[in-house]
Amino acid sequence: MRHIIYGPPGTGKTHTLLGHIEKFLANTPSDKIGYFTFSKNAAEEGKRRAVDKFKLSFNDIPYFQTLHSFCFNQLGINKNQVMQPKHYKELSEKMQIELEGVRQDEDYEGIFYSPDPYIQLINLARSKEMDPIKFYHLNNNSKIQLSKLQIIVEELENYKEQNGLIDFPDMLEKFLASGEAPKLRVMFVDEAQDLSLVQWKLVKKIEERAQDSYISGDDDQAIYRWNGAHVSTFINLEGKRTVLNQSQRVPQKPFALANKIIKKVHNRVEKEWLPKEEEGSVKYCGDLHEVDFSRGRWLVLAKANYMLKDIGDVLDEKELYWQRRNAIPKVKNIYEIIRKWNDLRKGIPLHYDDCKKISTKMTKDNWDPKLFKTIIKDGFYDVDILKEKYGLNTEAEWDKALNEIGDEDIKKIKKLIRSGEDLDKNPRISISTIHGVKGNERENVVVTTDLANAAFIDYEKDPDDTHRLFYVACTRTENNLFIIEPQTKKAYNL
Repeated sequence: MRHIIYGPPGTGKTHTLLGHIEKFLANTPSDKIGYFTFSKNAAEEGKRRAVDKFKLSFNDIPYFQTLHSFCFNQLGINKNQVMQPKHYKELSEKMQIELEGVRQDEDYEGIFYSPDPYIQLINLARSKEMDPIKFYHLNNNSKIQLSKLQIIVEELENYKEQNGLIDFPDMLEKFLASGEAPKLRVMFVDEAQDLSLVQWKLVKKIEERAQDSYISGDDDQAIYRWNGAHVSTFINLEGKRTVLNQSQRVPQKPFALANKIIKKVHNRVEKEWLPKEEEGSVKYCGDLHEVDFSRGRWLVLAKANYMLKDIGDVLDEKELYWQRRNAIPKVKNIYEIIRKWNDLRKGIPLHYDDCKKISTKMTKDNWDPKLFKTIIKDGFYDVDILKEKYGLNTEAEWDKALNEIGDEDIKKIKKLIRSGEDLDKNPRISISTIHGVKGNERENVVVTTDLANAAFIDYEKDPDDTHRLFYVACTRTENNLFIIEPQTKKAYNL
């Protein structure tokens, strides 16, 4: 039997799915349960929960995977058989056409993508089960030259065949053609709204041999159509439907705005769900400078990657400590070295590894690199020993001693310290594209509304995707939502 679980923002659809998994694990062999996700992080969460609750090992739950990983393992593929960036580079040289390979992007968990427009088009076409040349004619991509595309399509297939290699779309296609699905007691699928047509075929092939299935998602949060996601399949899926109707995240005022947005979408499943009791707030600001970031944790969101630089510049002007999504900011790494240097000056011995980090931020005027090479790598050293034997020439304050840091970074760190930011901790403020933040939440969320030219054209032509995107953005908040009014004429109207 197929169960369909719709989970609006903050209603705990993944938590609910994992709760069902726990119930089955109580009386079902763990290797008869499948948990398949679009996101690698979600697969890992499911694994950890099962392991902790039932004292299992990862080997006991072989089918807790992304769909790509499932196909990889079922087909018995070796990693060396998968196209890597070096292979795309070699192919580029052979064709004398520059192109980049496929990688897993940190901004889009679980999505394999390429920054190269030709590889993008080829993989997107295949996710839709279309010939790339036919797909090109239907979409009229101005970045693509037809003659070049034809060469790449042919040469890519020849290269893979000659070298015994496959790419990520091949994994799915080969399993669908010749792979055998395991006989499962139950299968679970999370974030189903993000699956492509090919991935849906894979899900249904596995589902055919399972007694029960639980498929979880939210069509209103389907924001990866650009990567081949086919939300209509999820919308039209037949089965016993359950809507999780209580959000534990979204307060009343942001909920009202988000609900107004999503009701503009034409192709969706109507759902009744409720915000949490707190009222929250929605505030409109003329620009980012008007937002008071002095307290709390923040997400600052934009539609496009290039817009994040301007956001970062404003945050720097305001002397704020921030990071790009989950990336460790440069100043945090530098401050760790500063702190170790201050410990050394206080008389605290440091391990070789810390001494080495400090040495990388000193010129030869402050630390002789030739003498430092003679240091024993597993020892601890105080400042006197480092000065006597290993080339240290200074005990100055960090901004004078660590003279490789650079003036701009020194100024920035001093400003952040003066403003009271705790540089030992991760920043209170994260910036991200809206696509990259799905699944995240913060007390305060700032949403910028400007769109790139191409995105604005798409919005005017077919607004549903853009409605869904800003719906996702507005539902990341736990309390306060700040809307930055358009800075250009090409923007989403909130």
